[in-house]
Amino acid sequence: MSSALFGTSSEAIPQSLRDELDGNVFRGVDGFFAKYFENKSWSATAQKKLQEAKSAEVIRKLSAQASELAQLTLTHCGLNLHFRSQPLTKPAGPLSASVYLETSHLPSVAGNTRVVGEFHHENAAPVAVEDNDDILRLCGRALEVFKAQSARLFLHGFRVCGTTLELWVFDRSGAYSSGELDLAQRPDLLVQVLVSYAMMGDQESGFNTFVKHLGPVGSDGGYVAFDQGNKLYLRPKLIAAPSYLVGLGTTCYPASVSPTGEPDAVIEQLKQARERKVWGVLQLLGSQDLGSVADLRSGLQFPGPFVNRIFSCVATAPLGRPIQKFTSIPELLHALSDLVKALRSLYVDAGIIHRDIAIKNLFLAPHRSSTDGPKGVLIDFDQALDLATASPEQPLVGSDGFMAIGILSGQRHTYRHDLESLFYVFLWFAIGNDHEHDDACDILEGLPKTSRLWKWCSLDFRSVGRAKAADMSPKGFEAILDEFSADFAPLRGVAWELHALIFPLRDGRVFTGTDTEQVAVEGLYTAMADAFERGVLAPQN
Repeated sequence: MSSALFGTSSEAIPQSLRDELDGNVFRGVDGFFAKYFENKSWSATAQKKLQEAKSAEVIRKLSAQASELAQLTLTHCGLNLHFRSQPLTKPAGPLSASVYLETSHLPSVAGNTRVVGEFHHENAAPVAVEDNDDILRLCGRALEVFKAQSARLFLHGFRVCGTTLELWVFDRSGAYSSGELDLAQRPDLLVQVLVSYAMMGDQESGFNTFVKHLGPVGSDGGYVAFDQGNKLYLRPKLIAAPSYLVGLGTTCYPASVSPTGEPDAVIEQLKQARERKVWGVLQLLGSQDLGSVADLRSGLQFPGPFVNRIFSCVATAPLGRPIQKFTSIPELLHALSDLVKALRSLYVDAGIIHRDIAIKNLFLAPHRSSTDGPKGVLIDFDQALDLATASPEQPLVGSDGFMAIGILSGQRHTYRHDLESLFYVFLWFAIGNDHEHDDACDILEGLPKTSRLWKWCSLDFRSVGRAKAADMSPKGFEAILDEFSADFAPLRGVAWELHALIFPLRDGRVFTGTDTEQVAVEGLYTAMADAFERGVLAPQN
């Protein structure tokens, strides 16, 4: 497990993690200890082992030199607690270390971490509620585990600072704790907690037990079986996984109907999904709700509201390739043309708008697909909106770098905004020509600091909206075209044609509104799809 981001106590916490956790961290939640550590099937056994160990002995061993902490195993009456640690301070100072609790029969890899914690020597300062950086650093450890176990539901954690203990749980809606616990008053408490962690089953530890495994965890991708009877075998290598702690946590696995067959489906852990019988959209094979954050947090009294998220497993087909993996510009243009048609079918035939058109949510259909099938496929309907049941209030949704100008200024989402976002997808490809990354911020790392696209990525949405509006003006768009990579330079004419469709001039000004007349709607979809198709005929470098 890499500690590049959080290797020492002096390293800065990424701003993105601070933003995720802002308002989503709760300390001293009532009912915490009772929910996770009392009246369990293993409580009697744990109590027996408490009589055979003292926290003082555990603390003494944890207080050893950092070199001795690297692989520490504590054994009490057959119960193995395996610790893997990473020092947070220099050897000369009071010891502080990250601690990862694993059971000894599992290999020491991030994917098998059961509990994450931090230990600080008795000379370290006590836990302080205002010590946000230390809280965030522990959250950073949790983030590392969630990256390795992206389908995990929650994760236990702890922090020992001198004789003060604080217990934590991390999930996709944030983090919450027991509050400060005094080890001086309860010297056996640390051992009780560690023994309890070791005795917790997979479900109690936060693992996603809907994914079953044929062998030891980590040896295979596992399989899922839906109530409808469908059974699909997962491959260990993910197609997509979240790089954040707090959020939807969408994870995509390649899968097949047999343990050794060629992957032919995709399993997505989604907030919710419904079958979309429209052209150019993934076919639904099966779905099942697995619970929610509210279910996981039941029995606890929080001091404020939290975001409830629903855990679902959805199987879809066919299994394609991320759109950035296109092998030729004609392949990309054919896919973009079909994606326009898919958006038309979604809106016209089903009354739905996608609302999160971005590189990460677009796939290339497999080569073996039928000749009349779509070459580009829409995925991830987490933010899709059924217009027939839409509420008047709509939160701002979308992906950084791809949101439409109107959305950035607070307008309600329309079908045209999906098309504008698809136009931005084309521009990101034309300028970045990046075949690896699907995140705008990652693509920016390969562009010069003078690129106008740097102003398209920010949490200051109004500022981004102004920057995009300037870049979509006739003069500003000329500067955008000047940034086209050599491979896409022959498509500047196509870009101008698309620009005129999305941002027509009316009364001498760029129009960013939405025409709702049926003729205008059909005309825009048809013209955009045709423009991408004509691009295939453009001379290629």
